[in-house]
Amino acid sequence: MWEMFTIIAGLVLVTAQVVRGMSPSYSTDLETELRTALFTGYEVLQRPAKQVPVTVSMNLITVNSLDIKAQTLSTSGFFEISWPDDRLVWGSDTNYSNIPFLFSTETYAWTPKVVIENSVNDLEVFSDVNTLIRLNALGTARWTPGGVFETSCEADITYYPLDTQTCSIVLTTWSYTSSEISLSFDDDPFILDNFSENGEWELIETSNTSESAGRSKSESFTYDRLYFTMKLRRRPLYHILNTIFPVILMSCLIVFVFKLPPESGERIGMSLTVLLAYAVYLTLITDNIPQTSLSASVLSTYLTIILMLSTLSVIFTIVVLDIYFNHDDDEAPTDWLQKFTKYFLVKITCWKGGACCRQGKVKPSNVSDSRIALVDLDKVIDDNIDRYSPGRKVALPEDDDDNDEKNKKPEERHYSWKEVALILDRFFMYLFVFLVVTVTVVCLSILAVGGQQ
Repeated sequence: MWEMFTIIAGLVLVTAQVVRGMSPSYSTDLETELRTALFTGYEVLQRPAKQVPVTVSMNLITVNSLDIKAQTLSTSGFFEISWPDDRLVWGSDTNYSNIPFLFSTETYAWTPKVVIENSVNDLEVFSDVNTLIRLNALGTARWTPGGVFETSCEADITYYPLDTQTCSIVLTTWSYTSSEISLSFDDDPFILDNFSENGEWELIETSNTSESAGRSKSESFTYDRLYFTMKLRRRPLYHILNTIFPVILMSCLIVFVFKLPPESGERIGMSLTVLLAYAVYLTLITDNIPQTSLSASVLSTYLTIILMLSTLSVIFTIVVLDIYFNHDDDEAPTDWLQKFTKYFLVKITCWKGGACCRQGKVKPSNVSDSRIALVDLDKVIDDNIDRYSPGRKVALPEDDDDNDEKNKKPEERHYSWKEVALILDRFFMYLFVFLVVTVTVVCLSILAVGGQQ
């Protein structure tokens, strides 16, 4: 009896609402009635209009990785795709005004066929029966297909590892031409509200462009394309500590090879060790960059130059050791080598006061000759001396041949083979200091300036 009373009261209330112009409250039966009314006779393969305007935005969640060698970009996110469908409008019917939204899938409602054109894994149309389509009373459908997108990205390795890369995700229609589906960007093309930073790459800029072009010369139809472009800059700390800094330290070892004395016996071993270390580093860096000839890495160029200098240091070390050990002490160098040493090497290396950058020893002005012979006091008449010893002689020091050779001007000296070898050592050390510092400063400046562009 009580149940019958409840049913009668409910019917009376609904009748009163209808009579007064009020909409029925939401119920599953009411939504089922609305679905039946909307989808009866609905054709899924038929477009809502002759040309359907479709707006797209991308909600980027994170940048997973950017593989420079494989030239692929991995991102996670989802697209928000909206379009009008006049067949799914119920806002004008007051009976269903309490149902603001309906949810459906691509099985029952039409969806635009779009695809990521530069995908590297597969070229499949967005399709997921588990992703719901949100329909509002005005007939606007909103679809959010998502996933992990692997796309191609042409990398520029010029400033590696301080590089900045620009990558795009290209969205286009599949089968539908521009006259059938018009793709455009939403008011906010990139949504970064849920974005998480990547440990290696920093997202510094986003942009978007669109175009309408054909896919082949023989086809007269055009297709809309949307470009979601991201500008990524590599975080440099890891590569500075593990790549650039060790390379600069090793470049200093090339210079100090010539500082070791020839008698140490370790010069060849040290120079070869530095050479092999650079060869290993060049191999490691080559493994991390694409095998392309379109652009060359400044760091690879720097390593190649330093590797060449290291090779030259081995050759010059062998030449210096050959000059130092393979000639007798009493054997004099050839005339051309003597002249080259006197007029060039000695001056440029500041060798023992023989260069223009050092001042020679100043001799007393009242001494005209450093060699003084014996003086006979019997032949000296001095009015101020009353007493002297006849036959007394005073012996003043006379320079030997070694001191005489040292007191000569650099242009008058004759250098031995060992001296020539030591002078060459200093010359090569100064030369390599200049070359290594110049190459390092220039290459690092190019990396620092170019990487910020």
